[in-house]
Amino acid sequence: KVLITRSQTQASKLREMLAALGAQPVELPTIQTAPLEDYAALDAALARLGGFRWVIFTSINAVEAVFARLERGETRRDARAFGNAQIGAIGPATAEALQRRGLIANFVPARSVSEAVLEELSGRDWANVPVFLPAADIGRDALAQGLARLGAKVERVAAYRTVTPPNIDDQAREILDQRVDVVTFTSSSTVRNLLEALDGDGSGLKSSIIACIGPATAATARELGL
Repeated sequence: KVLITRSQTQASKLREMLAALGAQPVELPTIQTAPLEDYAALDAALARLGGFRWVIFTSINAVEAVFARLERGETRRDARAFGNAQIGAIGPATAEALQRRGLIANFVPARSVSEAVLEELSGRDWANVPVFLPAADIGRDALAQGLARLGAKVERVAAYRTVTPPNIDDQAREILDQRVDVVTFTSSSTVRNLLEALDGDGSGLKSSIIACIGPATAATARELGL
């Protein structure tokens, strides 16, 4: 049995692949996206979209949040608002979300870990290049900081909030009361939110293999005692 912790909006491709291999996957959404409480910074950045030479989307959620703001009200805009900006998509699913909106990504890294993305981008000239980076309100700044070290002028702006879904405490305990062989984490937030739902008690995970999507998520899991 494999427990998949994920965002409420994430597709179940991992579940389908594990089931095809003979596993018994169980999904538990531990992240939920929510609207921003204040859109001033995002709206200001979107008003200057034509001035950015690069716009890099780190998730499907960022794509949906940005286009939701562009399409609102009487001043509705579409993909043409991005002008001649180069478009980056962290991950093929993010690239597909952009394509559905009429944008073809100029850059999709082979791996979605920030450090690997920066390594692929480091061969370009970033001196004084204005970069717009819409992202979650919380999360790693590694990509923004790395681009800044390369000389870019990065604006990392919150496009949406990430919160813990309500009433996951009972769901988590019910699942873990059964024998779970593997627990998968797709981000640091999935680790934190699951342990928060368990009141910080990770003892129910001690007998399970902990599988993490990348080194940052693994570091968070170790930091929290897994």
